[in-house]
Amino acid sequence: MKKRLLIVDDDMESVQQLQKQLAASQWLEVGGYATRIEDAWHMLQSIQPDMVLLGGIRETERGVLCQQFRLAYPHLSFIAACSPQDLMWEPFFRNLGIWVVAKPVQAGQVEALALMSASMTGAEPVKATPLHNPPTSPPMPNQLPLQHAFSELAPQPAFPPQQASKHLITVYGPKGGVGKTFISRELAIFFSLQKKEGRSLRVLAVDFNLDLGTFATALNLPRTPNLFTWVQEIDAQLQATALRQGRDPLAIRSEEWQEYVPALPLSPQDIRKYVVRHTETGLDVLTSPRDIRHSFEIKDYHLYLILETLKQSDYDVILIDTAPDTTDATIQALFFAEQVVMVGNPVVDAIENIQRLLKLLREADYPEERIQMCMNRLQRREMFTLEEIRAYFQLHPSKKIFSIPDDAEVKKSINSGIPVMLHPGRSAARDAIETLGKALLPVDAGRPEPVPSAKPKERSSLFRWLWG
Repeated sequence: MKKRLLIVDDDMESVQQLQKQLAASQWLEVGGYATRIEDAWHMLQSIQPDMVLLGGIRETERGVLCQQFRLAYPHLSFIAACSPQDLMWEPFFRNLGIWVVAKPVQAGQVEALALMSASMTGAEPVKATPLHNPPTSPPMPNQLPLQHAFSELAPQPAFPPQQASKHLITVYGPKGGVGKTFISRELAIFFSLQKKEGRSLRVLAVDFNLDLGTFATALNLPRTPNLFTWVQEIDAQLQATALRQGRDPLAIRSEEWQEYVPALPLSPQDIRKYVVRHTETGLDVLTSPRDIRHSFEIKDYHLYLILETLKQSDYDVILIDTAPDTTDATIQALFFAEQVVMVGNPVVDAIENIQRLLKLLREADYPEERIQMCMNRLQRREMFTLEEIRAYFQLHPSKKIFSIPDDAEVKKSINSGIPVMLHPGRSAARDAIETLGKALLPVDAGRPEPVPSAKPKERSSLFRWLWG
């Protein structure tokens, strides 16, 4: 019996060429094709394909689309058809359990993967029962339809999305030591001091530098509970689901656990069980694990479920501090973000890494309008001017580069764990961070000066806090 293939691609020339090649295939038949996301979701449910070939869809990013389909239909076989420029994302797709082929796709490649899929399962694949209802209108790039996968299994979210407009901001720097965590901390504190319609903004800072994150240290906060606490709860739910299906959790391979993720409910009302609070400002922080070894147990499906749950929460602003790398956590934080703050220093290696990263994102069709450039520790006389940096990055002349000056107060703030935003009086760094914050999120005018704590902290020294 032939396997049914669904092609999702808005490149009609490629679709028609592959259809012709597969017309005489003994193993595959093209059940249909979709050029829009809405049509793809409908056809996944109506024709129930055995395999899905994912090409390019201009309505959304390929990485987001791959994750949506893979998590909603874990029993299907998925193939990502990539242009030569897209092949740089191959490790990301393969980590999601998705095969990768290069365009132009040849019929023999798809047939070989179909035969490989059958040999791995030992039988014809079982049709997956759709876990979602197709959306009535095409989802926007940042409105992931994963919630449809949970609609039949999960209770209604405690905080409906329409309660507040979400602002998910990722702070990223492709080189270590550029002050990314400092910028993240100050922006999080800035947002927590703002008001919206007369009330303080609800702000959550998330440390996605899973192994060596220092966001909690930067605010003198404990690391218990933390992100790994949440991951352990997710794993407990996954194991309970497997037991209800009569399977031994110890016999399930790590890549198989992803198939159970769509059965877990989104629980935004439980987020506060895993955060610690900065009492001076009311900022909530989801910290990275204290034990580096715990970071090895955090998988991509954990991160996806956590990010999707955060988007359903009642936080007005979710700010994610990332590691200076291109791991799954960083890539997912970039894909989920509505805005990205790209942080660097006016030095050769930091500038070069940003340029390389921008080239990668442009080739992957990442929306550049989401990115705000920020040069930290800028001095009066630098080897490179902002205009020279703009030209090297090939930015549009209207694109602003935000700069944070090399302020003497910054070093004191980092060592004491007291944010610049809470220092009395004004400073050049604080003014610059406020300018960046207002560009990311317009806030109410007339914000009062933050009142510093009357009693100084006993642990004013970072070294005393770390080692007693």
